[in-house]
Amino acid sequence: MANYSLKFQGCHNIKSWNYGSDDDSSEVRIKASRLARFRLCPSNYCSKSGIGCKKGYGDYIIDIDTYVSAYVEAQLKQDEYECEMYMYKHCNCQETDDKDDGFDRDLCVYQCYARARKWDCIESNPYYDDDANTHLYRNDLRDFENHFQGCSEFETENNHRTRKLDENGDYYYSSYYIGSYCADQGGKIYLGMFTDDICTVFADKNAGRTTYKQITGGLELPFSDSSMVRTDCVSCNERDHKEYQNQNDNNNNNNQNNNNSNQVRILGSCKDVYKASGKCETHMASKNGYAGPYTINENACYYLEGIKIVRKDGIINTSLTRPNKVELSSIIYE
Repeated sequence: MANYSLKFQGCHNIKSWNYGSDDDSSEVRIKASRLARFRLCPSNYCSKSGIGCKKGYGDYIIDIDTYVSAYVEAQLKQDEYECEMYMYKHCNCQETDDKDDGFDRDLCVYQCYARARKWDCIESNPYYDDDANTHLYRNDLRDFENHFQGCSEFETENNHRTRKLDENGDYYYSSYYIGSYCADQGGKIYLGMFTDDICTVFADKNAGRTTYKQITGGLELPFSDSSMVRTDCVSCNERDHKEYQNQNDNNNNNNQNNNNSNQVRILGSCKDVYKASGKCETHMASKNGYAGPYTINENACYYLEGIKIVRKDGIINTSLTRPNKVELSSIIYE
């Protein structure tokens, strides 16, 4: 699996009965279950555009929150590796004897990344107070965990919330929740604001963005106009830039050290998302010449074949799909 990359294929929504609701009329009865489809492509043949690859791949289906969390972790690992490799090869920011007393490594790194417009690589801005996180922009994946924890309640002061009257004549403050949703005909995954704890009912007609702005004093909801998931191929190989540097810097290493440097490790996030997903690995068979899994799993093939056609809002058009043989409960996690 270390030789494969994650490739997002799209997402879709399924409307289903909310069995967790009680007799309270305020409970959401019809909930939206959101699923993500992804492909594992051989890394050497994975393309950012289109479907990613045409041979040696497996297709998978999983709940959207699990995929987003796994994808972001893998993407951040890949970004970190590529940034460190760029700095090692192009920046000349090591504190060596040829540097004068006024050399500032942090400034050197910042200027090198800035010249190459590698904003995702900049961890701190020496021209500003780092405590202010001025290097992070609104849709920065490095700030992802501060905004996304599945469908979770958004904490704010009561004076920014709407006060409502219940059926007993008592006032209460409305609650809001932040969660992911499928948009742009299944091509993007955004964050929205909802009024229910299963993130089904948007807080307003603008996917909650207007409400978020009102109760935060004018702030924009992160990842509400920029997808949390890109179209990049994200490697499942946990590469270490330090191992590469050691290989090149220490030319006198013995063979045993070099072998240790070349050990292949699989990202934990890739393991987790693979284990939890529904699988269709027909094209991953060893007869295609690719090193796939020992056992080919095709339990989700029929279901995956039936979700190719969706409406503009990302909801499956069930009139155009055939019944599936896969238990949906094995794919959607409450």
